[in-house]
Amino acid sequence: MQQTELALFELPAPASAAPRVRVPLPLGELPVSCVPAAYDREHLYSPRAGTAEWVEHRPGDVFGPLPLAPSAPKAFAAWWKGVASVPTPDFLGLVAGDEITIQHVGQVGPGTVHSTRRFGAVVRCPVPPGGDRPYIQQFVKSRNQYGHWY
Repeated sequence: MQQTELALFELPAPASAAPRVRVPLPLGELPVSCVPAAYDREHLYSPRAGTAEWVEHRPGDVFGPLPLAPSAPKAFAAWWKGVASVPTPDFLGLVAGDEITIQHVGQVGPGTVHSTRRFGAVVRCPVPPGGDRPYIQQFVKSRNQYGHWY
């Protein structure tokens, strides 16, 4: 039996898993999510305390409606860090890595979900070359009747 020596660069490539393809949820359908989900006036959103009582919604699997923010600066900072910005497995069905469309003023552009929080999803949007960095970061909290997030 003859053995063949393999150089490091000749090793077979490891088998990789097929890329995960996620199909967007049809408009009008409430996602299974860790946060509450409501569909009102053709927009998908997570109802907050004070409005959840008045709209038909699907309860969240982990969280209830986001409590109202206090107005005092120190109390707001504590609420933002300890309540609103808590990492979540998803936000209205969005998970990190999802490619979505963002509704900007007068145009639609691509974005990639970077992380999800109780208040919304953190999305990175590409910017034209020549800037300080290759993307800007923004929050999205709702999806409009055309399927674009804002």
